[in-house]
Amino acid sequence: MDSLLKWAVLNTATANEDAPHDATRPAPQKLDPAVIDAILGKPASVQMTECMEAVEHSSTPSSARIIALDDLEMLVENIDNASNVEPLGLWPRLGALYTDEDAGVRSGALWVSATALQHNQRAQGAFSKHGLLAPVLRVLESDEDASVRAKALLCVSAFIRANAAGLAEFIALDGLALLKRVLESATEQGLAAPAQKLLFLLDAVVDEALDECTPEELRPAARLPAAIADLGFVDAAASAMLRFASDQDVAAAVFGRAAAFLASLSGTDEGRRAVCASTQLHQAVDQARASEALADPDDLQTLDDILNQ
Repeated sequence: MDSLLKWAVLNTATANEDAPHDATRPAPQKLDPAVIDAILGKPASVQMTECMEAVEHSSTPSSARIIALDDLEMLVENIDNASNVEPLGLWPRLGALYTDEDAGVRSGALWVSATALQHNQRAQGAFSKHGLLAPVLRVLESDEDASVRAKALLCVSAFIRANAAGLAEFIALDGLALLKRVLESATEQGLAAPAQKLLFLLDAVVDEALDECTPEELRPAARLPAAIADLGFVDAAASAMLRFASDQDVAAAVFGRAAAFLASLSGTDEGRRAVCASTQLHQAVDQARASEALADPDDLQTLDDILNQ
């Protein structure tokens, strides 16, 4: 601290002050970078690189690796830092962690990726360039850890929402069919949280496709809702309603998510026909009508209105 004070006096004094101003005056001194770091903190780019190095180092304990990924995730919440993931060469290194033997590391790497991708076209473009969507989809369908699969879904959502090019890549990789399998699997296993998140994502992408206020370059193809209906998502959503009807803690929430998705899908003629033709959906609505605890009255009314048109 004494050396810092001396440096400040020598380099900020004017000719009218006591600092030396003749030929004997020493040249301005450069401040030690370590002192700058101590005062201002390291640049974000350095912190991001150090976080990744800590995760990758073979001697780093599991708990410390997860903390380093938490720190990195907080850094990429800043959109400029998120855009710098690519210049720093971190995308391939994050992708390598999607299959790490430590579930906490897999989850953390996917969480960092999702945060960086959200509403960031530069990050989305870099993610696509490195071919990282395909491994994330494999994790979403096959990882044995539920928390890792949840982060993979978050990553997919951040990549395809408001990103027409990303959604096209997702569809080309048969992503819609994969989402249907994941929804059906969550329903069969009685996992309400992932089922709700999947229904929310489906609702969001259908809304984007039908929202004329969304800029054309960000809007999914108008054919998307019909393609979703053709793949059997109406019955998959109805099956989720029926499956979770026996669990009063989640029944209304699942019903509400499914109702919102199906109402959005009914914004097209093809979607409305698929909704009205679903025998399972009629069963789910009849069951909910018989028990007030299974559905919010507004959600039930929404579906009733569609089915009775």
